[in-house]
Amino acid sequence: METVGGADEQKNSGLTELRHVSRKAHEAVDEAFSRFELADPQSYGDFLTAHARVLGAAEAYLSRHAASLPVWRPRAALLKDDLRQMGLAVPAVQAECFPESDGTAMGVLYVLEGSRLGGRVLSGRLAEGLPRAICRRFTRRENGRRFLSGSGSIWMKAMQCVGRP
Repeated sequence: METVGGADEQKNSGLTELRHVSRKAHEAVDEAFSRFELADPQSYGDFLTAHARVLGAAEAYLSRHAASLPVWRPRAALLKDDLRQMGLAVPAVQAECFPESDGTAMGVLYVLEGSRLGGRVLSGRLAEGLPRAICRRFTRRENGRRFLSGSGSIWMKAMQCVGRP
């Protein structure tokens, strides 16, 4: 399987453009979330709370654009379960700030599905005993294969929609 960012990316203007226009936002998100120490229960709870504020809004947005998107799997319920297991309140969802367009919806899907890859990395940083349903959703073997493998995978369908064959 060729990796995202391989040599043929230059031929695929949709993916290249999406990466170009989202680079600064991606770096800002990485910087903001890198401050959390996931092995520390308090910091991990703060991480989940921050994530929940945004994920709910993004998933509600995607639900309104479902007809124009590949099938995707919501995770907000898993995140809420993790918060509750930690004895934390589920925060109010941040107001949506996405313009209503199918192109924007594809970008939001690209970010959310790509963040599943990050979940795999993050799950290794969690202290023993912390709830991890939000990370485990990707790391279970069958979900990982379904997400990444073959032309029917969620990641490949998302990449096809942004111009990558």
